[in-house]
Amino acid sequence: MEKWEQELIKQVNTPLPEHVDQRIHLTLNHLKQNHKKPTKLRYIAAAAAASLAISLGLSAVNPNFAEAMRSLPLIGSVFELVGHDGLKRGSQLRLAAEIGQEVQIGEQRVTLTESLYDGSSIHLGLVIHPPIDENEPTSIVNDIVFTIDHKRPSNLGYGFSMEKLKDGTFAGTLSIDVEERLPDQFLLSLLSSDETKTYAEIPIERQGGYQSFTIDETRVWNAIEVNYESITLFPTSTQLALLFRNTSSPFWEIQVSDDRGRRLRPTGGRGSSHKESGSYTYSFEPLETIPKQLTIKPYFSSIDTSNKTRAVWKGVPVTLSQGMAGSVTVLDQELVNNSLTITYEIAGEGVFEQARHIWLEDSKDIPIHSDRPPIRIQGTDSYQLTFSNISNTDSISICTPQINIHYLQDLEVTVDLKS
Repeated sequence: MEKWEQELIKQVNTPLPEHVDQRIHLTLNHLKQNHKKPTKLRYIAAAAAASLAISLGLSAVNPNFAEAMRSLPLIGSVFELVGHDGLKRGSQLRLAAEIGQEVQIGEQRVTLTESLYDGSSIHLGLVIHPPIDENEPTSIVNDIVFTIDHKRPSNLGYGFSMEKLKDGTFAGTLSIDVEERLPDQFLLSLLSSDETKTYAEIPIERQGGYQSFTIDETRVWNAIEVNYESITLFPTSTQLALLFRNTSSPFWEIQVSDDRGRRLRPTGGRGSSHKESGSYTYSFEPLETIPKQLTIKPYFSSIDTSNKTRAVWKGVPVTLSQGMAGSVTVLDQELVNNSLTITYEIAGEGVFEQARHIWLEDSKDIPIHSDRPPIRIQGTDSYQLTFSNISNTDSISICTPQINIHYLQDLEVTVDLKS
């Protein structure tokens, strides 16, 4: 068995909280506020049922790899090791299909482990073998052209989630977003950048059902017109589709919360624009049950890192102000093998912004940043963040900036999901 397989087995036997993959990167500007009332929406349901596809391609299946993946006692896939909550859920629902192909992409050896497509994004699990450019392990995608049924999509985007294992390999997920509607079955091909070489051909089949709710509500703020088209509940994500006019891009972020006040974690987005109009899809963590209502609140946040608060851990919980957004309370910290893990709880309006803006500073005020996103402790507003290369904590301060959340209440809409 290869070293990375042994290391993967070791790591997945360690209890892991849910990973937080923060993937919305939107331009933030200063805007205003107001208020709107609930609206009803029309309901459309769609369901799909299909057998689990086993994907075989041009490269040879690695039997040792496949056997190692099947034998993992607690987590049986890369999706469950490093994927976001939606991928973990999709894998646990047995929507993933095994690939088990080893390919050579340029100078890099890569094993494609599994695929998952539920009608939203196309997800691939992969392991990148040493030697690797550790500063840019995802650079392999620069040598890849993706095609659907041998045709290049007109608008395609992708995102990575990677985690380094102790033997130097990287386990990760590659999520591919295509704006155009895809068939329930298609062939995903990975080609060289000059399209002269085929790295892999993977049959993809949509798995699982989904429910789509038509909203068709328009809101206006400062001449910017937003039409909320629909919200769709996939097994791996909740997706909000909207059209906008009189702006070149949606420069705000969006908070989606249910009737119990639970806010859905954003996981990404995609879109396109032409002149002063366009379309955009925001993605959030999946909903396991359908709530009575969802409230959609566009907002922007302003982060003032020059106006920070700081504290030193002295063995008891300590609270740091994060400005108008709220506060963070450090609950615990643990130093193991030069890795410092901080456990903290967020209170306030911008939970996800607040959670990710935490860093350390040494005695010379030099900042130390985590090399991975914070991990949410499932079912809570508590998180854990790990910092590497910390020899001792005597002179280490925990820091956070002032964060202001500004809601665009003229654009707010509440929709009923159950009559």
